Amino acid sequence: MIFYDMDSLAQKQGINNKYLLTAAVAARARALSEQKGRTLDEDNEKFISTALQEFDLGAVRLSLEQESAPENGADS
Repeated sequence: MIFYDMDSLAQKQGINNKYLLTAAVAARARALSEQKGRTLDEDNEKFISTALQEFDLGAVRLSLEQESAPENGADS
């Protein structure tokens, strides 16, 4: 198992919140484990290790876009 420094991984992803990154990695690992027909590689890597590696290599990026509220007051 490869150990990752979450601070440097967060910096590599361009975010300043390592807790948000941790939640995103956990969500990716969960998604990998729930894919039908998905099995672990022959070297017995855990899904969390696979998810961390994907984030480290840039194969998966965390997007921090926010939805904007309607400006014309269409709520009423």
